[in-house]
Amino acid sequence: MKVYIASFEKHVGKIQEDIYIRNEFLSKSISSEILTLAEIVKKVEAQDIVMLKSIWGYHLDFKHFLGQLSALKEKNVILVNDHDYIYWNIDKSKYLPELIDIVNIVPTYIVSFNDAKTKEDVDGLIKITIKNDDNTVFVIKPAISASGYLTFVYTKGNNNDCVTDLLKHKDLDFIVQPFRAEINQGEISVISINGKINYGMIRFPGVIAEKNDSIYISISEIPDLLMNHTESILIFFKLKFKFLPKICRLDFIKNGQNFELIEVELIDPDLYFRYLPKELLKQCLQELCIT
Repeated sequence: MKVYIASFEKHVGKIQEDIYIRNEFLSKSISSEILTLAEIVKKVEAQDIVMLKSIWGYHLDFKHFLGQLSALKEKNVILVNDHDYIYWNIDKSKYLPELIDIVNIVPTYIVSFNDAKTKEDVDGLIKITIKNDDNTVFVIKPAISASGYLTFVYTKGNNNDCVTDLLKHKDLDFIVQPFRAEINQGEISVISINGKINYGMIRFPGVIAEKNDSIYISISEIPDLLMNHTESILIFFKLKFKFLPKICRLDFIKNGQNFELIEVELIDPDLYFRYLPKELLKQCLQELCIT
């Protein structure tokens, strides 16, 4: 058995989190290597383990990406997270509606620009989509996306330049969510490994707000409501898939006194190991590398 850690072509062997994980496996005398997913598909054998860790850009050609995963499945390769989780998690327009009755979610509308011929058509479709929403500012992004790809801010009553870019990418399905001003205080992420909540992060990704370093928060500092939301989602996973994901990051935003789920990150979640206290990092790596 060999453990492969899939990384982005330009950053193979350069991402600290990938290195931490590889070295932990090596310390247990388990062969481990960081490669691109394309290289891994060629080299893997049955019962090898592939961990999707820093595969930035998979969303740019998600059909090819899913084809690579199918090739791994045909070879009886163990995937982290499992194939069922990846297929479920790839499209926000499909998985978020499943969680509406489980936790508070940022209201999410689905819009398609397939029939649009002009930027005015795009603008009209957005207006129809959000006509019953009292908010003024919205965030628009592809249903299949990562790392802030094609993420725009749209304001009612304004001339929004983003409609031109949206028209250029009308083959994609998009979601529209109300903008939450609390984003300037950071998103709050809760990270679990093997179904156990380990820690939280206050994150400033810099997509629609200022980018800053993330801030580690211990379990005792995570608000009870977020802990409850996370536990509810883990129970949902157990009921739906019959087993829990190996790695999971849940991203929330504060809205008044409530917290709303923005996204579930199961495909290649940054776990922010570089911000953890040494003892917690050691513990998390040990838990993650249990085969």
